[in-house]
Amino acid sequence: MTNHEFIEIHLDAETKQLAERTAATLGYATLTDFFIYLIQNHAPQVLQEHSHIQLSHAQFEQCVEVCQTQNKVPTRLKQAAQLLDKENF
Repeated sequence: MTNHEFIEIHLDAETKQLAERTAATLGYATLTDFFIYLIQNHAPQVLQEHSHIQLSHAQFEQCVEVCQTQNKVPTRLKQAAQLLDKENF
């Protein structure tokens, strides 16, 4: 048996109506089913976009050059790296 969590959401009337119309258009019987669809299909992409950096070849080469010539890592960069490590990125 799966464990289900509960989420409570408050929407203004216009947003709720938009969600209901869209859910019905896509064939979802309930807003819950529609919200589950949205989360499962869009959340992974959002997380992917926010956890990866895409550089051009020139940008990568410039980054490597800076990394090789700089001896001191700025404190703010160290803190950002530590935060990402804590979040398993």
